[in-house]
Amino acid sequence: MTMMVVMKIVDAAFDLFLGGQCHGCGEPGRSPCPSCQLALRPQPEAQLRAALDVPLVSCLEYDLAMPFVVAFKDRGAWQLTGTIGTVLAASVRCLIDNLDAGHPVLVPVPSSPAAVRQRGFDHMATLANWTAKQLGLRWSPLLSRVGRVSDQVGQGASQRVSNQTGSMRARPGAETVVVVDDIVTTGATVVEAVRALKAGGHRVIGVATVADTALGR
Repeated sequence: MTMMVVMKIVDAAFDLFLGGQCHGCGEPGRSPCPSCQLALRPQPEAQLRAALDVPLVSCLEYDLAMPFVVAFKDRGAWQLTGTIGTVLAASVRCLIDNLDAGHPVLVPVPSSPAAVRQRGFDHMATLANWTAKQLGLRWSPLLSRVGRVSDQVGQGASQRVSNQTGSMRARPGAETVVVVDDIVTTGATVVEAVRALKAGGHRVIGVATVADTALGR
């Protein structure tokens, strides 16, 4: 029995005996509820971001995706791995197909060691692993955090860029990679990830995320 099957059984037991609700709308029962599951249907869309010199593809809007991403990474909602992973996989597939990129390596944006300890797991490594298996690709933790970054909630675009610059380092190599992340806001984090990978000798063909924030918001 795989770990994912075990987690699904545990989730179902908790929902049955303790009750559960949709993380999006609060509807009692499993999360996501049928209505939110339909709304979470991937709709890949490519876009451009300032200072990002590679394509970026995301599938959902910030407001729709955020409650589920937060529940997954900060509240232990493991049952959402497949829901969020399916969306991320659609972004990766769209990017690869549009670029005819073959079989790139998926590289997750790293969380800080403190965040990983607090959550008990690395949420982007988990999603990268799930997505890679679905698409028949490899993933690799080529990136690591080498500098402290402050909480970016409430920071403007220029503050976020300054906060992220120089905060990541890539293991040296020559892989063809796609950077994967959960939600892109100003783009400062993925810009730093791309910079670090290129500095390490890798070829970055694009960025794939679950959701994005409207420019200028």
